[in-house]
Amino acid sequence: MSRAGAILSGVVAAALSIAGAARADPTFDAFQNLCVKTRAQPAAALAAADAHGWTDMPAMFRDEIAKQGFSAGEGRAKSINRVLTLMYAGKGAPVIEGAPVPVRACAVGARPADSAALKKLAAAFAAVPPDPGLPASKGQAFAFTEDGGAHRQVLGTELHSPRGQALIRQGKVAMVIVGGKPAAPLLVYAIPTL
Repeated sequence: MSRAGAILSGVVAAALSIAGAARADPTFDAFQNLCVKTRAQPAAALAAADAHGWTDMPAMFRDEIAKQGFSAGEGRAKSINRVLTLMYAGKGAPVIEGAPVPVRACAVGARPADSAALKKLAAAFAAVPPDPGLPASKGQAFAFTEDGGAHRQVLGTELHSPRGQALIRQGKVAMVIVGGKPAAPLLVYAIPTL
């Protein structure tokens, strides 16, 4: 490659890097930093939020979350550039294939936020097809295991099977659920537990 070609390649790479950074979504970044990096461990997720200046979530939001079947958790809030972002970490038991599946869960929601963009980011992160057998009120849900850095789909129908139960016992199953309202999307990272 000529020197001019190398310089042009460097400029293009830098431009793409800057464009990628400009497309970053603060809600999805919070989801990854607080929920995914902590594997939805409530204490770790809450400590990460506290370390980044989040404050206690108002009680009215905690009450709404409890109505959705979550318990034994706490929430935090942060407002950045007129966007209210909430996070919650606790436990839940979504019904999958007619039976509850206990999970530890971490959720991040924002208002206002770009719901369509968050759905695309979540789908790209999950890197498996959505599973209509998983709970996601008016949204999408994905379940997967990680295999050598790649995600492999786990269907909701498998979670109650001996194989699925073995994967859950080993802590190898993760779920990403995208729900909420169009103006206030919610991202949930859940780890099934036994």
